[in-house]
Amino acid sequence: MRAERTAATFAYYLTSSSLWMAGMSLYGFLFTWLLVGILERPADEAGTARFIAELPPLALLLLGGVLGDRMNARRYLVVMHLAMALPPAIVATIYATDNLSYWWVVLFGVSTASIQALSDPARQSTLSRVTPLDIQRSVTLMTIVTTGVGMSGFYLGGHLESLGLTTVLSIQAGLFLVGAFAVRGLPELPIATTARPSLLTGLQATWKATLARNLIGLNFLSSLFNAGAYVIAVPYIAKQVYAGDAAFLATLMIVFTLGSVGSNIILFFFMPLRRPGRLFLVMQITRIAILGLLLTTPRLWLFHVLMFCWGLNMGITTTMVRTTVQELATPEFRSQILSVLLLSFMVSSPVSSYLLGQLINAFTPMSALYPGIGVSVLIFLLGVFRSGLWQHESRTDG
Repeated sequence: MRAERTAATFAYYLTSSSLWMAGMSLYGFLFTWLLVGILERPADEAGTARFIAELPPLALLLLGGVLGDRMNARRYLVVMHLAMALPPAIVATIYATDNLSYWWVVLFGVSTASIQALSDPARQSTLSRVTPLDIQRSVTLMTIVTTGVGMSGFYLGGHLESLGLTTVLSIQAGLFLVGAFAVRGLPELPIATTARPSLLTGLQATWKATLARNLIGLNFLSSLFNAGAYVIAVPYIAKQVYAGDAAFLATLMIVFTLGSVGSNIILFFFMPLRRPGRLFLVMQITRIAILGLLLTTPRLWLFHVLMFCWGLNMGITTTMVRTTVQELATPEFRSQILSVLLLSFMVSSPVSSYLLGQLINAFTPMSALYPGIGVSVLIFLLGVFRSGLWQHESRTDG
């Protein structure tokens, strides 16, 4: 609906999404540090915890896509914001009564990831309905703003010891609650079609969108051992290889995220890109070099530089995937197609967390970087010769 695509509407959307991202960034930090830094669990148990926490939401993600295509997006997102404030509030209470345990942390992860799974397809598909820009610039601008604000979550995590866990969890709950008020600033967003698409028809639509389907498959491979290595390996590299504390890990996450945001700022000025698929594939080659240098256990200053470069790389590849799939998705099935894309991220996370956690436990934290090198080579070859991605031209060009 073109009438909804105004600067003011887009600003409300960016505000709600940024507050959501800040809360989720803080969750990502807290979930890891509760296991590694506070409960001091070994890598295999931390990997298993993430595997358990993120497995149930996989079933909910496709349901989130169906609900996103069948419900008023504004009302639905308000409910999701209110629901997301509950898990940190509960954990804060548990910790304050000195009852925090391994399984409470797992439950924290399950509940947070489940609500995220139900919410994300609707949130991301709403972007196409409220933005006054082309889809490439819209996704990139949203990434820049939300990720930039999201770094405040890492900042808060870095001050965990001075602020206290209960205070930090309370702030996290507050971020989601304030975000609900921003969502209420959006206009009513009824379903895009009078039909009520089912899960089956949504999956069929995704399969028929050949290029989107192939790109989602490549993204799954990328997330499996590249994004997975960042999530599960970096905390142990920080703690065991570089003898870092919570502040050091938070700094690494900020440096990585600055790279991700920086890449999107650069991309914004060159968009719309005519051949986004080629950029995605070339980035696989540069990632091989970055991971290879990290394996040398470089000095601290170079380690930070490489983390920044890794963030640049992942920022570009993630944005290229999201912009291309969102552009290719038809309006009536947009939430469901995007839910399949998000599923490719979410399936990879518990699997890679478990596998890489076992690998780290058997060898060293650095060993978790090796699979990402081989997978990057495979993605490049499949992408160039089999996917159609190298030949793809964006219809937002010009």
